[in-house]
Amino acid sequence: MNRPIPLTDRQWTASLTDESLPVLPELLTDQVPGPLAAVAAAAGGSVTAVVVSQVTWWPGGSATVSWDSIIEGGSLAGRATFVGTTLKAPPEAVTVGDGEESVAVWRVPHDPFLPALAHVLQPEVAASVVAGLGGQITEPHTRLRAYRPSRRAVIEVTGQGHKVYLKMVKPRRLAALHQRHLDLEGVLPVPEPLGINRDLGLLAMRSMTGATLRDVLEDPNGRLPHPEVIAGLPDTLPRLARTADVHSSIEALPRVAELLRRLLPMEADRIHRLEEAIGTDDVTDRVPAHGDYHEAQLLVEDGRVSGILDVDTLGVARPGDDPGTMLGHLAVWHTMSAQPDRIAAYATDLQQRWESTLDPRDLRLRAAARILGLAAGPFRVQQEGWPVETSRRLALAEQWVQSAESA
Repeated sequence: MNRPIPLTDRQWTASLTDESLPVLPELLTDQVPGPLAAVAAAAGGSVTAVVVSQVTWWPGGSATVSWDSIIEGGSLAGRATFVGTTLKAPPEAVTVGDGEESVAVWRVPHDPFLPALAHVLQPEVAASVVAGLGGQITEPHTRLRAYRPSRRAVIEVTGQGHKVYLKMVKPRRLAALHQRHLDLEGVLPVPEPLGINRDLGLLAMRSMTGATLRDVLEDPNGRLPHPEVIAGLPDTLPRLARTADVHSSIEALPRVAELLRRLLPMEADRIHRLEEAIGTDDVTDRVPAHGDYHEAQLLVEDGRVSGILDVDTLGVARPGDDPGTMLGHLAVWHTMSAQPDRIAAYATDLQQRWESTLDPRDLRLRAAARILGLAAGPFRVQQEGWPVETSRRLALAEQWVQSAESA
């Protein structure tokens, strides 16, 4: 079904609007979204229950919304997650509306941007993919471990004591992702690549041992790496060929601040003051950087770092970017943790070590900018009471800015 489905019975009940995305309130409505209703009706059914479960919105750019839904009747009957996006979709996608109000809609895992996803989630297909790359999985089971609609997915394939991860990305990124893992083999503890399947758009990687640093921090009896190891790891990253500049959290701040002003208009003055206090990024030094260095990206086993994840973000960045990212993430996690004292002590030790070699003011401002980048997280996952939690993260960023001023 490739032809557009006309929108009917619009319900503009959401308060969030975007002049460049007039369909946004329809996607965020607390009633049945028109695009989802149209798709269900075209398949001979109707939506009987729906809740917004995830939102990625960049004002003036695009919006992608996930709905946990129940449909009765027709070929789509049942409980499932559907996605609607204003991104320009492939020709084979089902679209609703036209022009500025065009929305592509699909049922997970039938993502038109990742057309092989549903196919590879079939256990026998996943096992065949692994076998084709020289591995072996018997009695396979698959699970969608990570999914970012339209962009990437990670499938876990397990069976008979073996585990392999299949990372699906857009075709233009596949070769570079594979090469990155090959370049880092023997240099850093990164997932070993089995190979790529270009037809399906995926990289197969062997699993690694250990738990995330976040999980070990949450375990009162967990054996943590010495803070010196975590603080020093960015300095061990190699400078690889064909790596791009990593945009810093400060460079991303204008876009982040615009989103936060839309989400919390009553906090607009506060957000503006934070943006002004952090300022622009004028640091010219560049060093190898992970690009998204935080506690969920490191695997830990018996007090050592056993794995580094998501190395496709590795590039060159400012010296304070990776440390600022880690401190910002730990500061936010501290507010949610069941072990806040353990988190605080570890983060303080890391901060002291980094500030012995880096500009403390610059480091703290980068942590503040990262916290602002995480402030929209409760909205993105539609956490109950998200405006309150987002406001708390603004206050946390303010504390880091004030700390920077006294550094």
